[in-house]
Amino acid sequence: MKKKKSLTQIVVKNAFFQSLSGIVSKIGALIFTIIIARLLFPELFGLYSLTLAIILTIVSITDLGLGSAIVRYISESLGKKIKKRKKQKEVRSRFLFLIKFKFILALVISILLFLLAGWFAVLFKKPELILPLQIGSIYLFITSIYGTINSLFLALQKVKYSAIAETIFQASRVGLIAAFLYFYKTVAIVFAVLAISSLFALIFAFIIINKKYKFLIKGKKEPVERRRLLTFSGFLAISSLSAIIFVNIDKLMLGYFLPSHFIGYYAAIITLVSGVLGLIGFSGVVFPAFTQLSTTIEKLKRAFKKTFHYFVILAFPATIGIAYIFIPALQILYGQAYVPLEYRITLLITSVFLSLLILEGIFSNLYIILFNAKEKPKYTAITMSIVAVLNIILNFVFISYLIKIKPEYGLIGAAAATFISRYIFLGSLMILSKKKLKISPNKISFIKPFLASLVMLAFLFIYDYFVALNIFTGIIMILLAIVIYFTVMFAIKGIKKEDFKLIKILKK
Repeated sequence: MKKKKSLTQIVVKNAFFQSLSGIVSKIGALIFTIIIARLLFPELFGLYSLTLAIILTIVSITDLGLGSAIVRYISESLGKKIKKRKKQKEVRSRFLFLIKFKFILALVISILLFLLAGWFAVLFKKPELILPLQIGSIYLFITSIYGTINSLFLALQKVKYSAIAETIFQASRVGLIAAFLYFYKTVAIVFAVLAISSLFALIFAFIIINKKYKFLIKGKKEPVERRRLLTFSGFLAISSLSAIIFVNIDKLMLGYFLPSHFIGYYAAIITLVSGVLGLIGFSGVVFPAFTQLSTTIEKLKRAFKKTFHYFVILAFPATIGIAYIFIPALQILYGQAYVPLEYRITLLITSVFLSLLILEGIFSNLYIILFNAKEKPKYTAITMSIVAVLNIILNFVFISYLIKIKPEYGLIGAAAATFISRYIFLGSLMILSKKKLKISPNKISFIKPFLASLVMLAFLFIYDYFVALNIFTGIIMILLAIVIYFTVMFAIKGIKKEDFKLIKILKK
């Protein structure tokens, strides 16, 4: 008889596949971005980034929190101790209701984007936006459905299928873009490739559902609690739209105030930051587990504190290390065109501000998942909405003021505004969690990783002072920094032997 896996085993295995998916996603995205950045150069790359920012902002409208609703309520149904047929019927009914709603919404929004492409071009004073946006509307529709199916795999706790789908998407878009841009160096071609690659991944996802989870799409249905599902989704929709403002309002405002090549510089920095965040920020895998523990507050507290502890261990060194090596990494990966000498100091300050968002992103996501698991998305939704408005105001004020001094200073303004507003958001979530949920991390979780990170930072300064940096010496510096950080962590008992029990779970 097959032994039933414990909740810890399931979470850790899903975390493994989620991080694997993140690695594939971010490495693929990095290669993809490097290819288009090098072939298109800052001006066209900036136009691509602006187009993508517009599309992703609209994607958040098509989501309406439905992806998270699928994770929340499918996980809840699967966790019920009822007969298998009844459970499958409830899961199927909830899933089909949500996916149909998503399909219609995504289709309508995509058609509107296609029709309003000319209006966006006038708004941003860039007529070359029209064709990329029109082709991008097809990509918007496909990626909206694809994202929802990925949420389903997370709810089923079968993250390995998301990892495979992501591999298909990344491999196909890297292969296709290298071939297409060799002949046609246009932004529109980039979005055509993205649409085709997303379609490949979506087809794979549907094949898996039809083959292994046919009960989700075939069989009798029952009435679903529409009001409950849509109320939850509604609050998440507010959060989703506000979150995308955090991610894209800086690029949108830079696109309004400045020429395209400045957006290209900024986008190159933010792409690297999001890449690192994707590699170490796999907090989404704990959502199903937190949901199933949500009725037992003590167990949820312990799970949150343990998860927070492990994330801190990765977040501190990653944030500090990336902030230190950012400009050399940008130069190596994207080329000298993205670090022009006359803007070097501006780009350095901008990169430091944005690198610090790695830490914020990891923990903000964890707190959002905690509130969603407790079926209290209104707290994050309202908080995010308030801070999003602050973010818009700060971006407008900082960018419009600083560009009067020098146009490139608008990049610093955007980065500073984003930094301030995001950390206000994180601080607000921590306070709300402590007051409303009575859940907060152990303070000791911060201290030791922070001290070890400072030692690592001191090493980076010393190494950089005595050794001339190139690709080879840079890799050695990073590897030595990692060794020093974990050595210090072991020495001050920031990492203990029992922490390695999680690694053994992966082997079972």
